[in-house]
Amino acid sequence: MNFVNRLVRNCSLVAVKPHIRCANFTSYMSHLMAETGRSCQFFADECDSPSLLWKKKPNNVLVVKKICAPEVHKPFKQLVLYLCKEKHLTVTIELRVVEEFKNDLDFIEVLPLITLWDLESPDEGLDNIDFVVCLGGDGTLLYVSSLFQEYVPPVLPFHLGSLGFLMTHAFSDYKEVLERTLNASKEKPLGVTLRSRLNCELQLASQATTTATMKEDSADESRPRMSPCGYTIVGPQTRVSRMAALNEVVIDRGNSPYLTGVELACNGEHVADVQGDGVIIATPTGSTAYAAAAGGPMVEPGVPGITIAPICPHSLSFRPVVVGLQRKLQVRIPSSSRASAWVSCDGRNRQQLEHGETVEISSHKWPMACINNKGTTPDWFNSLAECLQWNARLKQKPLR
Repeated sequence: MNFVNRLVRNCSLVAVKPHIRCANFTSYMSHLMAETGRSCQFFADECDSPSLLWKKKPNNVLVVKKICAPEVHKPFKQLVLYLCKEKHLTVTIELRVVEEFKNDLDFIEVLPLITLWDLESPDEGLDNIDFVVCLGGDGTLLYVSSLFQEYVPPVLPFHLGSLGFLMTHAFSDYKEVLERTLNASKEKPLGVTLRSRLNCELQLASQATTTATMKEDSADESRPRMSPCGYTIVGPQTRVSRMAALNEVVIDRGNSPYLTGVELACNGEHVADVQGDGVIIATPTGSTAYAAAAGGPMVEPGVPGITIAPICPHSLSFRPVVVGLQRKLQVRIPSSSRASAWVSCDGRNRQQLEHGETVEISSHKWPMACINNKGTTPDWFNSLAECLQWNARLKQKPLR
């Protein structure tokens, strides 16, 4: 309670009762207020629902589209032309996207007004982004999360993919939604869903250093380096990789025919030996993805928790559990395990874990703020019903 009160006092939060504030949002507020130069500000109403307003008019927007998806070409072009010609915003797109429009004269015409960002130079070009427009499905949103390993600008997601559980806006309303987004103010704030992320730290033996890492400049091996997959630090004994995950961190047996044996600890205390195909550590956002398929609970994004779901455990009593967001989890491959394991974050950057190597998972200090359609709770229940057919059943006939 004292910790919450101190954060609320230091951050000068608006109209909030400390005793009903979740740790996730409070922590996010403290980091946001500590940052300088950000163009947006977050606050909460009397129901503790987070909202966004602009401290200065947003000018720089990153537009990310689903790659190699012809059905997204027309909406992407419409949006970019609208932002450049009608809203006069500075639009940034990925360099690799230009190849898809090399024969489109209308798009080539506005190309001088567009800033191109190269995935091969991830350290440059995204520091000044005010907000992100995401066109695609859930995988596109996960890709956006991977681009920002620290602070993530507010994200406006449009559903142009297959499932679209996390994509709450229809593209047919893009002008109206963008108008509302650009004009957010204290009088008309934007409701957002703060999607907590996980910080995954791999402590790997130095001999497992990847080829990509070995090519780095050996003169400055102790310096953290940013990539779309996170930081990599090379030391004399271990290599530490840090990655952000929006959905989940998965430790699995890979192509081994044996059960994976892993040790699970919480805040340094051993809590379980997992014997099965692996274990999923998921955010509330990821609780409706792989973790749900593994029998885990579906958790609303506003709940400050982390789901631990075993994958095909060789036990009748190993049920998924939810722990507090402030917990630190450690997953270790013991020497007694019959095989090594593999770890991935949101299905990316899959790496092998050898005996004695450890994965430490904790709450990331920077969640992703996604701009709501109707609100965090109604958007979530709508996605459950429409995408997963939650509670779909013919209504019972009344008694006559």
